[in-house]
This record gives sequence, structure tokens and C-alpha cells, in this order.
Amino acid sequence: MPGSPIDPRDLRVSDDERSHVLALLEKATGRGLIDLGEYTERSARVISARTRGDLNAVLLDLPGLEIGGRTVEGAQHATAPPARVAPGFSGAVGRGDQGVLELTGWGSRTFKGYWTAPPLIVIGGTGASTRLDFTTAQLVSPTVTVEFHGNYGGAAELVVPPGSAVRVDGLQMRGGNINNKVPPVNGTNGMTLVLTGTKKGGSVTIRHPRQGMLSHWF
Repeated sequence: MPGSPIDPRDLRVSDDERSHVLALLEKATGRGLIDLGEYTERSARVISARTRGDLNAVLLDLPGLEIGGRTVEGAQHATAPPARVAPGFSGAVGRGDQGVLELTGWGSRTFKGYWTAPPLIVIGGTGASTRLDFTTAQLVSPTVTVEFHGNYGGAAELVVPPGSAVRVDGLQMRGGNINNKVPPVNGTNGMTLVLTGTKKGGSVTIRHPRQGMLSHWF
């Protein structure tokens, strides 16, 4: 009836809220609260969710989950940066208020050409293929940290301009392998790529661009 209050559980949810809950499920998987099978089943329910009640239903038995101090009800909208994402991708591609690019879900995602690279990029997802090409990217900071968080399997390829410094000592590989093809440099006026976090399975490759590509820093 007109004027009747709407139960908050019946409010419709946006793609941003679905993406936020997917990130919460990844965090739960990383903590061992749910296994990969449960993550897959719950993620499917999140993607098809229509109301806030539908989203809350997949989180009721998972205590203490929040990202950046935000709950599902307080999830903030994110603006997607320029990128090419393969059709099979399902999850979140968003930039938060603190200059963070969060990649969650599964499938393939590629950032290349002239795109804005924030100081922190968080790679999550299960079986996700990620390619970050910094060759002609606009860098907000000369140091870019790529953190692997709740990332299971899949391949990550990171392309850096010649003369870049790469630090991989902060990255823990639990299964899989890391292939750093970038030789060490003594000081740099270009970008510094720092890898941190934990990647479970899959592979990480760091390399220079193919000959002929130019580098730009801002």
C-alpha cells in the first residue's frame, strides 16, 4: 500500500553490492571458513541475487567479514577504470576511494594501452587470468604494489617498461611458480613494481614489453 515502509531485506541490490559480497566470500575462503566448492555455489547465488535479503543469506554463517570497514549495507559504489575484460569474467573490477584497483571473481581480465594504474592493485579470484601491461599506462605513483589476496590458480602476467625495478621477495607462492624475466637494475627513474601477498597455485610472470613499445610515466 502507498506509504507502507519497505523491509530493508526487500530492497533491490546493484552490481556493486554483488561485487562487494563476492569479495567477502573470497576473504572467507582465504580464512578457511568455506572451501572452493562452497565458494562456487555461494558465488552463483550472489550473481543471481535480486534483493538485499538474498545477499545476506549467503553471509549469515560467516562471522566478522568486512572489507575496508564496510559492510554489505554500507558498500560504496566503485567506478570501473578503462579496461578490456574477456566475456568469461565474472566478478568485480572497481577502483575504491583510496586509489586501489580490486580484481575479484573468475575469468580473464586485461589492462593494457593507456589506462590509469593506481598505487595498489589487489588480485583475487579463483582460476582467474590477469594481464597488467604498464608499458603505456598512466602511473599515479612511480611505485605500484600488486597484492595477491584470496587468489587461487590462474596465471598472472605483468609487463613493465625497460629500466623498471621489480621486487618479488614479498610474494609467497604456495604451489605454482613465479618467473621473473626482468633483470635487476641499480636505481631507476622509472616505475618500481612490488609484489606482495600470497598466491595459491597458478603462475606469475614478469617481463618487459616486446621490442618497439614505448613507455610513459606521469
